[in-house]
Amino acid sequence: MVDFPQARIWLYRLLFLGISGLIIFFHLLPLRTTPGAWPGPDLLQAFAYAFVLRRPEYVPLLLIASVMFIADMLFQRPPGLQAALVVIASEFLRRRHHLMRDLPFLAEWGIVAALLIALTLAQRLILVLFLVPRPALGPTLIQLAITIAVYPLVVVITRHIFGVRMATPAERDAVRIGT
Repeated sequence: MVDFPQARIWLYRLLFLGISGLIIFFHLLPLRTTPGAWPGPDLLQAFAYAFVLRRPEYVPLLLIASVMFIADMLFQRPPGLQAALVVIASEFLRRRHHLMRDLPFLAEWGIVAALLIALTLAQRLILVLFLVPRPALGPTLIQLAITIAVYPLVVVITRHIFGVRMATPAERDAVRIGT
């Protein structure tokens, strides 16, 4: 017999993996031959946080860590640094998602923005401490601002297109009983 709550969880895990794969694919696709003036948003982080805040069981720690580590390797970033920081931030959000369920969206957006700022500062600090060449500050700040600005659109996409919404109390109980 098919266990529908577990099947749904695995379906959304595959959806997150597919979204991440598409983001990585289009990021690596050579659409321009000259460097752009504006860096794009970090959609991997935005989707990870949107999924974690709505349904944390859809994106387990290992899935986020592996996707971010693969992105680190493919984007030629310091291996594991961004992955570790995103895992820390996603676990911070995962532990507090039940508290944030009743907050208005602006509060959620502010918390995610604060996390993105903290992660950017932590990453730059770690790179400085270990004497690793770091990207220029200007494009990094532009990417941070664009990622913060795009987060509401990511939430709308995850909610209305992919159907990732906050769990009702009955759904939360069914997941607890099933796992």
